[in-house]
Amino acid sequence: MHDWQYFFNHDRSNLNQGTYRIFEPEWKAEILHWFSQKDVDRQQKEDFIQALIDFDDGCGDFYRYRAYFLAAEALSQFPECSLGDAIVEQLLKWSYAYFRQDKRDWQILPKPLVQTARKTLELTDRKRVIAAFVHLVHTTESRSILRVAAEKLGTLDPGNKSAIAALTLLTPVVENTQTFCQINQNPGEIPVGDETAIAALVHLMETTLNKDNCCNAIAALGKIAVGNQTAIAALVKFLQINQGDRICFDASQALWQIDPGNASIIKSLIHIIETSANISLINRAATYLLEIEPENKTAIATLSKTLETSQSDNERLQAAQSLLQVDSNNQVAINVLFGLVKNLGQSPKHPDDAQYIADGAARVLSQIDPSNQLAINALVEMIRTADDHSYLNLAVKDLGLFGAGNEAAILTLIELIASTKDDYLLCNAVASLEKIDPGNKIVIPALLERIQTSQYKCGRLYAAKSLVKIDPGNPKAIATLCQIRQSNPYEHESIFTDAVQNLEQLDPENKLVQEKLNEVIPTLLRFIQIFQQDDDNKNCCNNATILLPYESCLLDIADSLTKILQSEHLPQVVITLKDYLGKQFYKNNSYRYEAVFNIIWHCAENLTYPDFHKAIN
Repeated sequence: MHDWQYFFNHDRSNLNQGTYRIFEPEWKAEILHWFSQKDVDRQQKEDFIQALIDFDDGCGDFYRYRAYFLAAEALSQFPECSLGDAIVEQLLKWSYAYFRQDKRDWQILPKPLVQTARKTLELTDRKRVIAAFVHLVHTTESRSILRVAAEKLGTLDPGNKSAIAALTLLTPVVENTQTFCQINQNPGEIPVGDETAIAALVHLMETTLNKDNCCNAIAALGKIAVGNQTAIAALVKFLQINQGDRICFDASQALWQIDPGNASIIKSLIHIIETSANISLINRAATYLLEIEPENKTAIATLSKTLETSQSDNERLQAAQSLLQVDSNNQVAINVLFGLVKNLGQSPKHPDDAQYIADGAARVLSQIDPSNQLAINALVEMIRTADDHSYLNLAVKDLGLFGAGNEAAILTLIELIASTKDDYLLCNAVASLEKIDPGNKIVIPALLERIQTSQYKCGRLYAAKSLVKIDPGNPKAIATLCQIRQSNPYEHESIFTDAVQNLEQLDPENKLVQEKLNEVIPTLLRFIQIFQQDDDNKNCCNNATILLPYESCLLDIADSLTKILQSEHLPQVVITLKDYLGKQFYKNNSYRYEAVFNIIWHCAENLTYPDFHKAIN
């Protein structure tokens, strides 16, 4: 079998009479083997490559690209091909559109095309690809292009001198200490172990009169000076000179990061505990000391004293949490947490602080004892008696942390869901119920009713959000989220996209799931067709390079659709979306164009060429 037309014989007049094995995955290995055979005439191979790269598919180039990528991959078996240089050059253009030197030739290419081209670069003739990147490194005037090309070249050909020279040229040079202080906000800009940077930071730490700059320098040393003896010695000296100062706590943390176990750290922390008048600093030092030395008696004694004597609920909460991390049976700490949870039902002078503290105590207690019956009883009582809605909501949330399978907790939440008129409270109650009794379907009718009857958008939103958690893919919930997202392009993005992405977890073989998908997929396709930003934002975003919320949303929906579409959906999907591939959409609605392109690319990869051609024409 030496005739290449056995694999590919395009019959434009009757596609069903043609041969298109080049698009059938099971034939790919055989085709590549054919190119490697010595007894196949070279001209046959050349003609096959020419036919592949010249293929005019008559359906938007989707199959032209596939043919071209096969030709490129064939070069790995037929490296002497006369068309090889041109093919690799084209792959580079598709992979990195901004490599084009002529700005008039600028073009933003669809993501699937770019990704496939880059993948094919790794599969084609390696020598040609390396040569192409070397040429680019030596000829480009763009630093961004130089970086990408050099990094890729270093991956393809480790030790390549051109790549090393380019990356050395691109290594950032920092000229002042102020830049070093910004490393906390820009981690990774300065390499770990950079001697110049470390010396500058040590100098700044030792000489600056600005405490903030000193703190920043210390924090930066903790990030880049691991094991560096100069930095270690400087921090040890700093701790000796500034004993007991607040900044010594920061220095102790940094020193532990670069030299764990250094004796000066524990000595400094103990000194802070024994001499500082700042109770908050003492507790911070004791907490950190307990982290690095879990049995340290000074730290345990200090935090235990805080539990007994502090008038600050927040300090007692932090102390209890730290002590329970080293001794989960510490009954004094557990009792303190339980007391803080019970305080939620009272009316303190600072209710917001009380809620925060009670919630924190409940979370810590649930990690130690998730079945604590006293906590469950207290929260159930609060839910049944609380008049303040903020306390009620918090008690409902915290109940979700305890009592998995607890009948009293489950019944309390079910009763609340059935009776409450508060949309936000409904959402919280359903979320907690899902945690302690996963899959409970009793509340589905209540949520469906709320979707249909709530006069408030937020009510329908909360109900739909809760419903998709209990019943992923519920068509009414998805339709409601689509409607709300369409009317508010810049709100609720994560709720909607999360609900759609959850569809990916469903079993497409399940008949009930199939019924859901058959109803949901047309809803999502319609959303892609009509969703748009308002005119004001459209105008202000012209020529912008950032990905805006409406763009991200459509691309996320498209990505999820490609994962849930079944073979029987594909022809109709192509028919539904094909008109959005026109030039007017590429120019005026590029975000929608890209979303549609991604979906149809997926369809092209999973339909036969004749079937796809029929659907798109």
